[in-house]
Amino acid sequence: MEHSHHQKTAPAGSTVAVLAGLGLSLFMAALDATIVSTAMPKIAGTLGSFDHYTWPFTSYLLTCTLATLLCGACAACFGHKRVFASGIAVFALASVGCALSPNLDTLTLWRAVQGAGGGLVEAGVFIAMAELFEPRVRGKYMGIISSMYGLASIAGPLAGGLIADVMGWHWIFLVNVPLSVVALVLVVRFLPGKQVYKAHAFDLPGALCATGAVVPLTLAFSLTGSVFSWWSVPFFGLLALAGVMCALLVLVERRREHAIVPLRFFRHAQMNGALVLSFCSQFALLVGVMFMPRFVQEGMGMSSTTSALATIPMTLALVIASASAGRVFGACGRMRAISRVGFLVLGVGAVLLCLVGPSTGMVQLACSSAVLGLGIGMNMPMTNIAAQTAVEPRDRGKATSLALFFRGVGGTVGSAACGAAAGTSFVDSAPAVFTLCLAAALIGTAVASTLPRFIKHQSAPQQRAHEARQA
Repeated sequence: MEHSHHQKTAPAGSTVAVLAGLGLSLFMAALDATIVSTAMPKIAGTLGSFDHYTWPFTSYLLTCTLATLLCGACAACFGHKRVFASGIAVFALASVGCALSPNLDTLTLWRAVQGAGGGLVEAGVFIAMAELFEPRVRGKYMGIISSMYGLASIAGPLAGGLIADVMGWHWIFLVNVPLSVVALVLVVRFLPGKQVYKAHAFDLPGALCATGAVVPLTLAFSLTGSVFSWWSVPFFGLLALAGVMCALLVLVERRREHAIVPLRFFRHAQMNGALVLSFCSQFALLVGVMFMPRFVQEGMGMSSTTSALATIPMTLALVIASASAGRVFGACGRMRAISRVGFLVLGVGAVLLCLVGPSTGMVQLACSSAVLGLGIGMNMPMTNIAAQTAVEPRDRGKATSLALFFRGVGGTVGSAACGAAAGTSFVDSAPAVFTLCLAAALIGTAVASTLPRFIKHQSAPQQRAHEARQA
């Protein structure tokens, strides 16, 4: 178990520079998942194709989810700094490719490449955090870094529509290039490259089986509702294929020393708990993010631009709660209590949002969604740290990747479930939709008991002794 302090503490100046590089990288990757949403009608119209409207979203989601899962194993084999820097470079290159795309098929291809870079960047940020800071110090910074997701979900839809209208849709992608350059310079210059544990081989059979499981699973939930229905042969066929590939993955990974997904992880209650909590919190977030704008448009008769502002109270609460929870954890180390309170607050928010209807005022909607955001935000820094502290230091990268993968799957399933629960009308669907969130909150509250009550500070000599025993 990792209850330890990293062997070196970075000087204050370089710590700020590293955190700036990590925060900017994560903001950039998270932004690109949302910035295209409001501009997509204009992009499809310009490129003259509405037939494959969802493809650029789906291709990005698919490769991003897969890259997130594989990043830990890549970092262990090739070095976390090298993999992270490569992710930023691939993301920047693909952004230029997206901007220059002459048709929707080419854009879809470049979005897939961009998703691969984005997945490496997202996982790379949290792996780097685990390499740099002991858990209690990490908590303080993890809260701030995690809040980038919240900021990106506000900025993305607003910036996407604005840039597409004023400058043209190409600039949605080109704006990534200067951000990538700054992030890359900060990471290459200030992120330490030395790592204590290194795998000597990459698990290619495991990677292929993982790909075979992730692709149909992601497609099943991301295409449900738009391409085929829930109770359809394609949906269950894709789920069955994912199940078969998961079984094959278990058989392949069972005896492999450097497995992509080490099966020993699932023998730890804390690790299993961290994965479930990652899934539940992101599930609730995407249900809220999907519901609010549609409800404001259909139920309150507001414009699509105004509806983009509907998620701001929830997201601002999430950002504040994420930064505050990380700071509180750094001060007191009470992981289980913070997580449990977070899910209880999330449950209260879900109950309040179940009461929302066509006659609801904007103030009630804003306050109720802010409570939901507070609950989700409190758990954002906790889930990664819970996964990282459940395993030996040599496995931190793979544990981080797995937690982020479950987080991503939670979001994909959450957005699909929201669409299914709402059906054709979002006006009267709040009780059905937010009962899903309430279920996630109840599961999270119960599963939080698997987390440690207390994570203590340890001194640098204790850390060195611990890592010497592990080496």
